[in-house]
Amino acid sequence: MTDREQLIQELEQAPDELVQTMLDFLHRIKAVRKSHPLRKFVGILSDSEAEELQQAIAKDCRRVDLNEW
Repeated sequence: MTDREQLIQELEQAPDELVQTMLDFLHRIKAVRKSHPLRKFVGILSDSEAEELQQAIAKDCRRVDLNEW
């Protein structure tokens, strides 16, 4: 079952108040995604490039040299 199918199944069983809350939340998210200042950068990296970048950050950017100062 896909996430979408699971969500639809859950919503079909949910009370109307919860469905309205979820719908309001979805509308807010969609509005923010359209106007977010970092939106222009979405999708510029391939999955492999993103993975490579994450590995480089984990390897090289999270080290603290206590004797540096």
